[in-house]
Amino acid sequence: MPIVIAFLLGFSALLIVIYPLLGLDSAATTGDAETDALADVAERERSAKMALRDVDFDYRLGNLEEHDYDALRTRYEGRALAALRTRYEREQALDRLIDEQLAAMQNKKIGKNGNSTSRRPPDAPTTRVEAEQAGSAAKSPGGDTPKSSHVRSAAGPARTRRRRGA
Repeated sequence: MPIVIAFLLGFSALLIVIYPLLGLDSAATTGDAETDALADVAERERSAKMALRDVDFDYRLGNLEEHDYDALRTRYEGRALAALRTRYEREQALDRLIDEQLAAMQNKKIGKNGNSTSRRPPDAPTTRVEAEQAGSAAKSPGGDTPKSSHVRSAAGPARTRRRRGA
């Protein structure tokens, strides 16, 4: 009996040690390619921004000469802009997809009921961009935006944070 227990303990210890080498957890950790691509873009953007800060800090400390600083700054700005451009294009593609799906759902709802049950006025903006443009167009002659034109989220009114000790 003690030999069986020793064998089982040894076998379980061996499995614990070999498990990462077998690659069984790689199937569970491999996510969607889209998620990996988004994480890659975010990481490139973050690393480029940090590199810009580091170069700026080194220049201020006097560790870099001006021509080296200019060359490094130009290179890292290009990388940061490329990452930002990629993120912007992805966001625009997602916005278009959402707008298309929303329009399809509204058309399906209109076709099913025969009339629109939407409570949105016909001249209301349909996309986020149109809402922002409508908000900027609603500015008063003095240049200030009236308080009634602020757009609130669907979650409800904005909450204010209380400072500690106040």
